[in-house]
Amino acid sequence: MKSSKKTRPAAAGWRSLAAVSLATATVVAPSVAAAQAAGIPTGGPTSLAATIKARQHMFGLENVNPANGDVRRDRVVISWLTTTTFAVAANGKVFLLDAFINDDDIVTPPARKRTPTGLQELVDLKPEWIFIGHGHGDHTDYVANVAYRTGAMIFGAQEHCAGMQVDARTQFGSGASVKCTAVLAAGVPIATTAMNLPDLKPALCLNVMRHLHGAATPADTSIPPNGIEFRDGEDPREFELWGTGPAAYPQVRASGGGGSLSLLYQFTVPGSRAFSFSVYDSVGPYKELAPELIPALKAWPATDVLIGAVSGANNPTNGMRDAAIYIRDIQPKVFVPSHHDESQRRRGAAGNSGEWWKRNLMTSMTSIGIPAAEQPEVRWLNDPYDYVRPSLLTFDPSSARWAKSSARTNPGCN
Repeated sequence: MKSSKKTRPAAAGWRSLAAVSLATATVVAPSVAAAQAAGIPTGGPTSLAATIKARQHMFGLENVNPANGDVRRDRVVISWLTTTTFAVAANGKVFLLDAFINDDDIVTPPARKRTPTGLQELVDLKPEWIFIGHGHGDHTDYVANVAYRTGAMIFGAQEHCAGMQVDARTQFGSGASVKCTAVLAAGVPIATTAMNLPDLKPALCLNVMRHLHGAATPADTSIPPNGIEFRDGEDPREFELWGTGPAAYPQVRASGGGGSLSLLYQFTVPGSRAFSFSVYDSVGPYKELAPELIPALKAWPATDVLIGAVSGANNPTNGMRDAAIYIRDIQPKVFVPSHHDESQRRRGAAGNSGEWWKRNLMTSMTSIGIPAAEQPEVRWLNDPYDYVRPSLLTFDPSSARWAKSSARTNPGCN
């Protein structure tokens, strides 16, 4: 898994967009006419101007050079795009965590579109990498399409990479393929790790672990009852506030390669603080079903920001206990929820559901024994109002806040 790409030094604060070959060209598919006839878009990024606009939208005007689209190297900016899809700018690199957009619909004016982004903007963003958390369509529907049209490198387990090739051929013809790096071999057991991978260096360091997909278990009798239903807190005005319509790209769908095989990623910015963020897109009840993850996650390198799914099959029985256990074992300083909009889709974004769910997480952390002083700052995201709001998740990697204690270090990235 050696990187064949060499990165040249750039001026402080910016990394040259030319270094990642942003010059746009039309992508020629093996069967362009057939793909277009099926409603599958085939072209690359619209233009350099479109890429600058997409990056400014997702990362903020102050973080993107308006002349050439370079992103600041001295900030990490993370923008929630729906479900578990995030756009990230870190140390000059632009990449996606998953690639799926909830409610990417064609809405007839004067109705408002619920999600302020869509497939074409993901392409115009010109990501260099795309990371697959697991293979279900609500995480990967757009991955192969974006990768094929931009040349982005996909990362996932071997099973995910196999699925991406199927998706490329399905959409673009029998000779089509996408670039995909398998960070874990096929069939590896839960708790398998791949540490300090070279693929993102020198910009970032990468660690990977196979963990557990969400599942339902009986009520945990060691904690007070804390179940939460997906419709709790819904607002009946939902459909009045946001229009509905047909899917913009109904034929751009994933085959589900890799299925529920789930990966947790950690990205670290090299430097004196070793600022890092870990990401998982499905929350599994590993207390019961994969206890080997407990020591594995407790040994995970220090994580400053944890972005984690909070919604899964276990919510009605055990609330957000599973997410709280991830927090207990990884010990982040900041926690950011994800996947809660998919579970509550069209069910109360304008009401009090966000606060309802946040309180459940806070209660869950206390119930499993995390002292108040050790609980992370929770930056709750409310759909749809916090979609594409980069100011909510902008971090300075040099901040003293990210200093590591001797009890938990991040030694592998300097």
